[in-house]
Amino acid sequence: MAKYYQFTLLLLVAVVFSGCAALSPNFQKPEVEVVAVEPLPASTGNNLKFRIHLRVFNPNNSELGLSGLYYTLRLGGHKILTGTSNNLMPIAPYGQDDIAVDATASLVGSIFAAVDLINLNQSSIPYELEAKIGLSKSLLPSIKVNRSGVINLNQYR
Repeated sequence: MAKYYQFTLLLLVAVVFSGCAALSPNFQKPEVEVVAVEPLPASTGNNLKFRIHLRVFNPNNSELGLSGLYYTLRLGGHKILTGTSNNLMPIAPYGQDDIAVDATASLVGSIFAAVDLINLNQSSIPYELEAKIGLSKSLLPSIKVNRSGVINLNQYR
């Protein structure tokens, strides 16, 4: 009788795990891009605060329920901005939506990035965007989205 229960339990575990794998076999990571950065009014302390406007694209055929977002932006290898949000609306299937994340600037990172730009007299600077997106209606608790590139500084002159 004990072998029957062991076999049944093993079969149940196998069905559950195979079912989980079949629920979203074609899940694709959402894309995240920076749309705008706006300074916020000064608050107590010397923290520089910004509102980062992000556009999130859902390339999947099911709604993307977002439970939260953690965001870091680096310029020239220096951590410049960090932000979080937990009040996010779901993204429709094959849809996109803009979300705003309040971010705090790293004073030390900003100084080092500015010094590098001045000393190296660069016409461009590499950036890295890292976003950890919490998923509320998924088998995955969160996914990470990384994006990198180069910002051409000549376009701002």
